[in-house]
Amino acid sequence: MRALPGVAAAIDWRLYYVTDTALSGGPEKVAGIVEQAVLGGAGVIQVRDKQLDDPAFTRLTRGCLDAVERAFDATGRRAAVFVNDRLRVAEELGLHFHQGQSDGAVEAARAALGRDLLIGLSISNRAELQEELADPTADVLGLSPIWATPTKTDTEPALGLAGARELVATTAGRAATVAIGGITASNARDVIATGVDGVCVVSAIASAQDPRAAAAHLLSLWSNR
Repeated sequence: MRALPGVAAAIDWRLYYVTDTALSGGPEKVAGIVEQAVLGGAGVIQVRDKQLDDPAFTRLTRGCLDAVERAFDATGRRAAVFVNDRLRVAEELGLHFHQGQSDGAVEAARAALGRDLLIGLSISNRAELQEELADPTADVLGLSPIWATPTKTDTEPALGLAGARELVATTAGRAATVAIGGITASNARDVIATGVDGVCVVSAIASAQDPRAAAAHLLSLWSNR
């Protein structure tokens, strides 16, 4: 069972920013980069930190929510916010949720969150995709990794462009698809050409000298699609 019709359709998936506390320069810097990412055009923010305990992660997430609100006040652009892995925090704050294959049953997340919130699920191969599509629960599928990346090392073998294209074709529009893993401004256009609904980046924004400009440039790569 997926979220109610229209919830996923209301989101601009094209540019999806995943936070990285270390690359941002510490927890106190994360929200500022989130704000700049949304000002530059990011339609989705995922708050991810595997090291903080739940109270600290909750504070981090609240800071990111405040940043998204500031960006909305400035631009009128409403970005969706996902919580990575911390189901209890997503439930407490009423936020969308993303999980990996090893983070528990996706059906449990749906039972906890109901149908007003979206669930993302990492997909690394055709078998995982077919299992999800046989009994659909996730609303957005994170095709991962496209290429190897130093920001996340516990991943399956890289899909490459051909692998991503195959998974997009197999999904056939039954869920949103976003690609993540090694995506930069120099290769994002090739990833977009696979047919995904969005590209997820971490260091391409978190490590940029001007995160807002970096986000705006990445979004501009969709202009010819």
